[in-house]
Amino acid sequence: MINTPPKGQTGLVPDPDPRRHPTIMALARMSCLLAILLVFTSCAGRRPCTIVMLPDTQRYSQKHPALFHAQTEWVRTNRNRANIVFVTHVGDIVQDRSRVPAQWEVASNAMARLDGVVPWGVAIGNHDYDKVAIKESTATVWLEYFGPQRFAGRPWYGGASPNGLNSYQLFSGAGTDFLILHLEVNAPDDALEWARSVLRQHPRRAAIVSLHVYLRGRDGVGRNPKCDYRRPGNSGEQIWEKFICQEPQVFLVLCGHESRTDDYHQISTNAAGNPVLEMLADYQSRSNGGDGWLRLIQFQPAGRQIQVRTYSPVLDQFETDADSEFSVPWVMPAACWRRH
Repeated sequence: MINTPPKGQTGLVPDPDPRRHPTIMALARMSCLLAILLVFTSCAGRRPCTIVMLPDTQRYSQKHPALFHAQTEWVRTNRNRANIVFVTHVGDIVQDRSRVPAQWEVASNAMARLDGVVPWGVAIGNHDYDKVAIKESTATVWLEYFGPQRFAGRPWYGGASPNGLNSYQLFSGAGTDFLILHLEVNAPDDALEWARSVLRQHPRRAAIVSLHVYLRGRDGVGRNPKCDYRRPGNSGEQIWEKFICQEPQVFLVLCGHESRTDDYHQISTNAAGNPVLEMLADYQSRSNGGDGWLRLIQFQPAGRQIQVRTYSPVLDQFETDADSEFSVPWVMPAACWRRH
């Protein structure tokens, strides 16, 4: 709007009478219209972006490698069309831990299809540690294949915790700067403190947490209250209470592990009063260890919505039931929304 100074101030002209200055009013109306159009264009002009969630691939690495390769090759082929900006694996990348090197080669080669194409990260699963009992957090083979050294020089790779089992990555899309944390199984307090320090370093980024064990799923709705694998460590419920609930930047949590559930999601409210979408997917109990099902999570800035779809590039099919395809509001702290 055109503002003129009030009467009585030295050297300033009085407010003109709009009725005697139709040109000024027309300019004012045009200015308001232009401002509205700029706001709309700024939001609507930001193209939706997609992150791909790869649920447990352990059966593919063990028996069906072609399905694992089909998933990541589909990402390569559709990177531009779907505007895929990140791929996250929620853990259990292999079945037989450190005992079968061939499974690690399958997993490594399948994920390597993403190199130079799109940023990606892997959360360690309970099957990815050296032994069934992971109290010592020994994961020498996982670190060999998916430790920090694999991502050296990648501009989107933020870094890892001292033990190398927790990492974070940076990426952007839909007019938003994102940060994604990949946390170890039953992440202990020092891992959560490390994650908190990462968020403090990037206070204006919208944050996602990807981890293996978190929700119980349909067999017991809600977060897992048990610390099944790591002591000392934290259950899914404790990770929520100690970390996720307390960090308003975190708006999305992804997990796997519960093969009897297939898929489940819930919306919780954090300490800031904002909704957090918590989502589980694990299809390993289906035919061929999962038939290639993966999750497409699209961020739509115009309507501030998150749309989730479930797709198999192996079957070239979408699942459309309420657990597999849904939309929820995309709510973040104001500081995390870009203004340009």
